[in-house]
Amino acid sequence: MKKKLSILFAATLCATSVVPVYAKTASTPNADFDTFLREDFKETMEDDYTTMHSYLSNPEAYGIKASDVKVTLGTISYTKEDKKELSDTIQKLKKFKRSSLDQTQQEIYDEYVSSNTLAKKQMQAKYRYLPNIWSSSNGIQSVLSNYFANFDMYSEDDVKAFVKLLKDTDRYTDDAIAFSKKQAQQGTLCFDYNDVMDTINTTIKNKDKNEIYNNASQEIDALQLSETKTNKYKEQVQKALDTDYFPAYQTMKTELKKMKSKNSKATPITKQKNGLAYYKLLVEQNAGTTKSPHTILYDLANGCDDMITNMQTYSSSSTSAKTNFSSANEIMEFLKTKYTQDYPEIQMPNYEIQDLPEEQTSDNVVAYYVEPPFDSNDTNRIRFNAVDYGGDVTSLDTYMTFAHEGIPGHMYQANYNHQHLTYPIQHCFSEIAFTEGFAMLAEEDALSYLDTNLVSNDAKEMQLANDKFSYYLPATFDLMIHLRKLSKSEFVDQMKDMYDEDTLKDMLKVLGNRRIAVNREITKKYQEIIREDIETVINIFNEKEVKGEFVLIVEGFKGEKTVQNSYKDLTEREYVITLMENGMDKKDAIKTVCKDRKLKKDVVYKQVLDL
Repeated sequence: MKKKLSILFAATLCATSVVPVYAKTASTPNADFDTFLREDFKETMEDDYTTMHSYLSNPEAYGIKASDVKVTLGTISYTKEDKKELSDTIQKLKKFKRSSLDQTQQEIYDEYVSSNTLAKKQMQAKYRYLPNIWSSSNGIQSVLSNYFANFDMYSEDDVKAFVKLLKDTDRYTDDAIAFSKKQAQQGTLCFDYNDVMDTINTTIKNKDKNEIYNNASQEIDALQLSETKTNKYKEQVQKALDTDYFPAYQTMKTELKKMKSKNSKATPITKQKNGLAYYKLLVEQNAGTTKSPHTILYDLANGCDDMITNMQTYSSSSTSAKTNFSSANEIMEFLKTKYTQDYPEIQMPNYEIQDLPEEQTSDNVVAYYVEPPFDSNDTNRIRFNAVDYGGDVTSLDTYMTFAHEGIPGHMYQANYNHQHLTYPIQHCFSEIAFTEGFAMLAEEDALSYLDTNLVSNDAKEMQLANDKFSYYLPATFDLMIHLRKLSKSEFVDQMKDMYDEDTLKDMLKVLGNRRIAVNREITKKYQEIIREDIETVINIFNEKEVKGEFVLIVEGFKGEKTVQNSYKDLTEREYVITLMENGMDKKDAIKTVCKDRKLKKDVVYKQVLDL
């Protein structure tokens, strides 16, 4: 997913809307709205160099004079100018009647309205010092290194701009520290200190063999400049790294250490003044829904229960399935031959898989896709954390990672957009719920491509259930902590009440000696799963001390069950209506009927369009 480098510019145009089939639409595009879209795209690119360079390899083709765009890393927080520009855009939109637009324009119009409304709320002064600019996965300490290590150079001017940006890291870091000091004064500074420091220290440690210089050197060589210019620019890059970039990381280390005692990492943001309202905006932005956080928590908790139930039905052998791939590239080539079973064919891009260098590795990041500018034919890149996760290319986890990041996941989605979108501004629309949701669907579809003689259907279902559970559980805990305003100690105490040291003994007493899967540190680097019966696990724990966070999955009841409700005599339509009358919403009812009767969604959907 492309983002502006400035951390707090996450609320960009991001909402995806569905235009009802009954909505009034124009038969042809509105020329004035067309002009607005093209002008707004131009202004968006001219406002921010990092955004322009990320989306365009040739800005001049879009009427943009790149030399007039100020080369900086941007700002830490929203400015008065940002608020004015947003207000101006909202006013311009009010001049258009939605019904005067064709369907594509209406979809774009809805995206503008939704995203601008959300951005306006987030820009309120009362939320100014609540954002976490040092988050473990996409904080400044990580974003800077990733941005520079993946910087593409299309001309000599790009080399000059790259050097300027490196030199700007000092200023940008000073602004970030000033922002954090203000947070410390107000009691809103909150981040994982040890995790952030690990990233900073690793970056400093690897300064003599860093990926930034290596990538820049390769990019400069590819421009085929004179030997004199090539050497000059490489020297400038090295100097900027030595005098500005790495000293900026030393500044981060020194100043954040001073603020360590002011860090409230164990306190949820919802305990802060206006924190709950701000958290709800973050949920809306990242979940891509206006459902209340409490409703989402309820849905996720049910999802966890469903996945646990699913995993209980499969044998322990289902977890040992392997593919026969010998490399990551082999996985990608295989997926390229299969994806058209589920997705429209596209012109396949060139791509390469690159291992993450040590300074960019983190157990929070398995892999990420680097999208090239939409107006270029550049090589697509997948950066893979082979240090922490690349030990076994035959694992289903590795296979699904490349389905997620590559084909038919993010790489496919980006290139489909590059080849089909009508307006340049559409490339700037990026809703994390949609992009990541699409990639999760791609994982599920990719499992079906594997030969059942090699990977059984049970193994596929077990993998899918475990994969979904690894998404559902952290999200459930996040919502639980923030909505209940639990400190770390309070959350731990609640979990202890559910899973204390006597839990296994109580389960043995009540349930008998059933099969059990003990999942330690789920979703983390050192995840471990013990699959035995309850009695054996108790003995293992008695012999050695096992620490960490645990999720317990117990074998289900094997006796005879009495079916309370039977819907076998109902039509699909009647079945859906019955489920809705029992309190289920339409979407879930359709899903239930499809799953129960092994039908495609569209078969059932057509029967209940009028409900």
